Amino acid sequence: MIESILEFIKQNSEFAWAVIFVVAFLESMAIVGLLVPGWVLLVAVGTLVGADVLSFYPIVFSAYLGAVIGEYISFHFGYHYHEKILSWQFVAKHKNLIRLCRRFFHRHGVGGVFIGRFFGPTRAVIPLVAGISEMNKMTFFWVNIVSGILWAPLYLLPGILVGAAFSLDKEQAYHLLLILGLVSFAFIMAFRYTKSYWRSQYHTKKQNKPVSIIKVVLWWAIALACLTIFLNSPYADLLNQILMILLVRL
Repeated sequence: MIESILEFIKQNSEFAWAVIFVVAFLESMAIVGLLVPGWVLLVAVGTLVGADVLSFYPIVFSAYLGAVIGEYISFHFGYHYHEKILSWQFVAKHKNLIRLCRRFFHRHGVGGVFIGRFFGPTRAVIPLVAGISEMNKMTFFWVNIVSGILWAPLYLLPGILVGAAFSLDKEQAYHLLLILGLVSFAFIMAFRYTKSYWRSQYHTKKQNKPVSIIKVVLWWAIALACLTIFLNSPYADLLNQILMILLVRL
């Protein structure tokens, strides 16, 4: 399905904005969004933007508009039907996810609605939960508008960078993506162990074992070493070229 949609967009670029609007709209609709691989399509479309096949602004605006309208309709479904909607068959099938999202919303409130948009499963459920919980309509409206401004370009950006990289040198692009993946993995692990360390320190209020501290230091050392090696490699220059292409095409 994804390949068919991309092929249609390539051959009919004048209708790309409409396709992206529908994809973003469906992905942001309550429950329906769980069945639509919208994020994959948006990243794939981003590669077409990076390769200069599509223009950035019409695509990002279409994605933004579709997502904002989809989430607002989902919110109104929850606001209008309240708890009744949870008994609907296609909603009841996802009761565990809805329960987790309700807990997340009640814990974080407005921040939960804002952050929830950036994660696949919650994006299709949080607006519905906010409506069921009778969140203030104007508050949801502004959170939806503002978070959408960040969401649309952020989801397209990885694909745009990949598209720009492949327009230069495919073999080097593969190497660059692999290196960036390794550097990112090292930093994710460093943050993960640091978070775990401070969480255990805060909750138990006991001195952490030396092995925990060693893991934190080790992963930060690995992450910084990977970053230093990358910055001193030819691939850093390739990344600069890609960013320059990105700035020109935006």
